[in-house]
Amino acid sequence: MEISLHNISFAYNNDMIIKKMSCSFVSGNFYSIIGPNGSGKTTLLDLISGFLNPSSGDVCINETPILSFSKKEISKNIALVSQDYAINFPFNVQEVVMMGRHPYISRFSHPSSNDIKRVKRIMELCGICHLYDRKINELSGGERQRCVFARALCQDTPILLLDEAFSNMDINHTLHMLRLVKQAVKENNKIVISVFHDLNLASSWSDALLMLKGGEIKAFGNAQGILTQQAIKDVFDVVSLVEFNEHVQAKQVYYPSI
Repeated sequence: MEISLHNISFAYNNDMIIKKMSCSFVSGNFYSIIGPNGSGKTTLLDLISGFLNPSSGDVCINETPILSFSKKEISKNIALVSQDYAINFPFNVQEVVMMGRHPYISRFSHPSSNDIKRVKRIMELCGICHLYDRKINELSGGERQRCVFARALCQDTPILLLDEAFSNMDINHTLHMLRLVKQAVKENNKIVISVFHDLNLASSWSDALLMLKGGEIKAFGNAQGILTQQAIKDVFDVVSLVEFNEHVQAKQVYYPSI
């Protein structure tokens, strides 16, 4: 599978957020998007997911414009985990995770035994079985985020979009979820595109980095190739030291403490 962006632009109130962007993402890879606040990271994910329509250009899945997909077709191809996913009704955790199966359940039908088995398996993988009957609005931020993650994994889509999806989780649960996602990429040939603020996590887990600034691509390629001190200075206006770290087998970024 391939997601391709063909010269896409997006403007909001005459403010150009994404500027004539072209690139592609292919199956079996974990991509990370990094860049300063306001660089267009979340907007780019919203365009890829079909939530926003580009002002010009096309977003395609296997060369078919995503705008030609029905909402159900999009839901069978793309799952999104955002940091501020809001649920306004007091559903319990099991009900929220089951929402990931809705694209596969006919209207007025009940979940199948396979749907129920998948929900149970994903909840076990995400370590949230003990929360199954808790109300989603009674959970901590980190617990809620893991439930939303489980919902997306239950959706079983070839494309998974993560918008700062780890921001509410402690490092233990962050690493656990990253391992699940990386396993899905390699074993199930998925495309994962994740927005990160933590450059070191992005470098450690990504196959490729997309660096944005001002709605434009400043660099896109192998994470270990493009993460340099000069690139960080150009994109973030920050002086840093970038070195390969043997422990994580990836480049890591260090900043001055004063």
